[in-house]
Amino acid sequence: MADVLTIETPALGDRSYLVHDGTVALVIDPQRDTDRITALAADHGLRITHIAETHIHNDYLTGGPALAAATGAAYLVNAADPVGFDRTPVADGDTVEVGDTLRVRALATPGHTFTHLSYVVESGGQAAGVFTGGSLLYGTTGRPDLLGPEHTDALARAQYASAHRLAGELPDTTPVFPTHGFGSFCSAGPSGGGRASTIGGEKRVNPARIYRRRARPARRRCAGGSRPGSG
Repeated sequence: MADVLTIETPALGDRSYLVHDGTVALVIDPQRDTDRITALAADHGLRITHIAETHIHNDYLTGGPALAAATGAAYLVNAADPVGFDRTPVADGDTVEVGDTLRVRALATPGHTFTHLSYVVESGGQAAGVFTGGSLLYGTTGRPDLLGPEHTDALARAQYASAHRLAGELPDTTPVFPTHGFGSFCSAGPSGGGRASTIGGEKRVNPARIYRRRARPARRRCAGGSRPGSG
């Protein structure tokens, strides 16, 4: 059975996650101050064996390389990302076993960045949660304009398609765990204000799911706030 512990960074409006089965743990999108993560793992008697990055971030420095070096954990990063550090490359459809009970499946969900991945964590053959990074957020999506205006239209369309992919492939009961959307500048619009949601809940309230022409307004909301890089 999977349990999810949340590490909040209110100043940035972001979350990291520690997903575990009581023995081993997977960390999603760790921030640079990894002592918070290792302390939480120690408090619960967990061994960190895997770290997963949904995308290369613009609003904070990742703690992934440092945490991987400190723990010996496998560091999952999209194989298409041109990085200068050691990583375990993953791509759409790849699966990784975390201990004896957790299984992680990578889903390509471009839109916030071109190489964005979401991760479905399965336990006992059921989806225990989907970690959506800057893709599907609570009541909105991640911004598609952070790579510059020349890419915004393509990324907005990709973000729409990614939201539909998540909604179409996962059960309505699947919990959604985004990294952004709690005041983060990476959010395309105001978050729904909730502290938790599911795929079914987002089908009911998320504009990317309900309105078929939301990609163009999303671009207008985001215009003018970009800089080269990732989100």
